[in-house]
Amino acid sequence: MTKVEVAELWVRATDEEAAAQKVRDELTTSWAYAGHWETKATQVDVVASDPEPMAPGPQPVAPSGPMLLKLKDAATELGISYGTLHALMKDGGIEYTKVGSGKYISRASLAAFIEANTQR
Repeated sequence: MTKVEVAELWVRATDEEAAAQKVRDELTTSWAYAGHWETKATQVDVVASDPEPMAPGPQPVAPSGPMLLKLKDAATELGISYGTLHALMKDGGIEYTKVGSGKYISRASLAAFIEANTQR
């Protein structure tokens, strides 16, 4: 069986290489499809890019609110998808707290993640 997929994906990145890498990362993320899929080749073509004004840097995490955030809320605070946040947690890129069977991320962990991953 051969499966070919064509996808159009919009990403926000600083340059074309970063955009292509984000797409490659997204394609290699396992999303619990039934069965076993093996990637034979991946081709990423950047069709267009819109220049964005230079951002002043990472925005600080809001200091007010609950100390622990649900994963969905933490992803929103960071401006990333839930899946990306989950992958970061799995890889140890961001610390989280377990309370019972639930997982939460502290505001301090969000701030530490941003500081550790800010390129200067």
